[in-house]
Amino acid sequence: MDIPNVPSPLYVPVPNTSDSVPFPPAGPQPASFEDWWRCWRTAAISGRYEGNQGGAGPIGSALDLRLDVDPRQGVESPVMNKVSGDFFSTRLVKAGGVSQLVKTYVESWIVDTPVVTMNRSEAHITGTVRFWKGTHPATTVEIVVSWSHGAITGAVATFTAGGVVGQPYACTYRSDCFRDMNLELDYCSSVDIEPKVPVYNSHAHNNRPADLSNRTITIESSYKDAGIAVTVDPVHTVIDDSAAGFASWNVGELHDAMETSFGKFNSGWPAWNMWGVQAGLFDSAGVGGIMFDAAAGFGGAGRGPDRQGFAVFRNHSWFTNLVSTPGNQDQAWAMRHFLYTWVHEAGHAFNFLHAWDKARPDSLSWMNYDWKYDQRNGADTFWANFRFRFDDDELLHMRHGDRASVIMGGDPWASGGHLESPAGAMTVSGPGSDVELTLSAKDHFDYMEPVSIEFRLRNTSDLPVLVDGRLDPRYGNTTVYVQKPNGTVTLHESVVCFYGLPELVTLAPAPEGDSDGSDRYSELVQLAYGVQGFAFDEPGQYLVRAVYSTDGIIQASNTLPLRVGFPVTREEDRFAPAFFTREVGLTLAFEGSMSPYLSKGLDALTEAAERFGGEPLGVKAATAVAQSVGDDFYRRKEDKMVKHHSADPERALALTDAGLASYQEGSGAANNLAYRNLVELRTDLHVKADDAAAAKSEVETLAKDLGTRGANAAVVAQVRELIPSTPAARSRRSAPRKPAK
Repeated sequence: MDIPNVPSPLYVPVPNTSDSVPFPPAGPQPASFEDWWRCWRTAAISGRYEGNQGGAGPIGSALDLRLDVDPRQGVESPVMNKVSGDFFSTRLVKAGGVSQLVKTYVESWIVDTPVVTMNRSEAHITGTVRFWKGTHPATTVEIVVSWSHGAITGAVATFTAGGVVGQPYACTYRSDCFRDMNLELDYCSSVDIEPKVPVYNSHAHNNRPADLSNRTITIESSYKDAGIAVTVDPVHTVIDDSAAGFASWNVGELHDAMETSFGKFNSGWPAWNMWGVQAGLFDSAGVGGIMFDAAAGFGGAGRGPDRQGFAVFRNHSWFTNLVSTPGNQDQAWAMRHFLYTWVHEAGHAFNFLHAWDKARPDSLSWMNYDWKYDQRNGADTFWANFRFRFDDDELLHMRHGDRASVIMGGDPWASGGHLESPAGAMTVSGPGSDVELTLSAKDHFDYMEPVSIEFRLRNTSDLPVLVDGRLDPRYGNTTVYVQKPNGTVTLHESVVCFYGLPELVTLAPAPEGDSDGSDRYSELVQLAYGVQGFAFDEPGQYLVRAVYSTDGIIQASNTLPLRVGFPVTREEDRFAPAFFTREVGLTLAFEGSMSPYLSKGLDALTEAAERFGGEPLGVKAATAVAQSVGDDFYRRKEDKMVKHHSADPERALALTDAGLASYQEGSGAANNLAYRNLVELRTDLHVKADDAAAAKSEVETLAKDLGTRGANAAVVAQVRELIPSTPAARSRRSAPRKPAK
């Protein structure tokens, strides 16, 4: 199609219609003009697209696609020449009688050097796909964007992995921005005054770049330039800060206020939601703004998820001259700094460090400090050159970075280049799933105490759900991620992998009132030792997440915080090197072993059981030893398996007496599963020792104790099934698995 005088090969702007001639002109037009009208495009193709794979509707795989290949209109922002996207798994779930689509994030990717070819009605984009995490076959993508009569009609993305062409994704154009974010702004009553948000005219202050365009800049426009569509909630909460003696805020108070006040977006993290508060003063009066919601190692409150919230302190001296409509240079300076502080602190929530912390001290970015820049480059040079934007590396991160490292509540703040975070660590389940995965445990573990966590599946729908009840990572249905005290995220890989048939459990529909326990299934999972060694070998705060994936269900858990204590005595500190060994770890992971190759581990656990008696470390060490000595152990001798160790149930029972007493004397639900598991072990040992009466007595005591502690009737009934029906001995390795709470 050959149309003369078309202004641009990329897009044609809307013609000037200020005169009386309509556009297109009335009357018959040449065919070529009709083709031009059809091919006319009013906007860039850059922006965000969403769609599903194949022609089967919304079920299966979905794509969030971001194209950044030509200039967007109405913003002052460079083109990054990148293509990126996020993959999601989608399925329909029926809850409350209504079917709804559940969308689960899977992983992110980027094309670093896309090849873009444009004609008058289509754009063709090709390139090599780089996944942010994990191992993938060589993958390429081909994207075709089309438009008609001024509007983008969509994009089709086809991926080829390992030479195999996949089903295409048909995507709809959603926005000229690359990501959306909700911002809730709340105010302390002492500073609930105008101006509540910054509105700055770029020419209000004389110290500016000579060619800076004259425009109004707000929080929203600043982030729109960066490619982020920010929606500020028009309704705000007022926090009463009038208590006598309360003059300034500390980090802990800010975090507590956020937890209390941030009610609109509390459905789960990570999420594209952020909370900002305008407060009076910080304890350190020189602080004008703070991203307080960070890990403890970086000066924050130490609770996850982080990167959700920030604060601006309105009574700081920066804002002494702040008025809604600046009339002089001092007032213009105050409004400009008001804008800068809001945008800067919100930038931290996107996982931005300060410019100098990223070895870019001369960056002309929202994330630099004007005075630090001026110290290096001369007085007043920052504002003389600053164009009210993030630098290119920051724009690349915000628009196209790995979703886990950008989204609020995702990767820990200041976690570096995120190379340490394994693939899948930030899998996130959308709302409305029919299955809920919850991790729970006591919030404090003693130093060296093996960590065990309750994994619980619960049916949240009004129909029965069939699940595979093998929740231990050894079976491959659950993947566990541990964030260590230093902020690194590791995949907890079991030293063994069990490949076998599903152990199906039917979860009853969610009850309208109190549950009898039939809608849930629990298992106590030991996570002390994995492929990378001891997972909890350092004192400090840990965060644990798990993802359950089987039979079409992908469900992420809550983030469970737990703390490992410091050695209390010199004896503990001196014993630690003997405990944190491969032999001890494998003995724990194997739930006991009499292998000569692990004899040092068994010896260390035996010593721990004797030294630390009824303490948690001693109880769990004794249990591991009892699991070892209480069962037969066979070894290969030449070409024959021979019994290397005969079960010694009496010794195993004696080893676990102190642990049984500790669980029986305790209270609360935190140790219920551990108590039950120990009684189940001891039941087998009693049967092996030909004492069924003792087994029955301990099971009945367990049932009574659990009932007293509030366990559901169904759980208590299941416990009673542990009572042996015959005196025949049975190995613990063949004991049936039963639902528990």
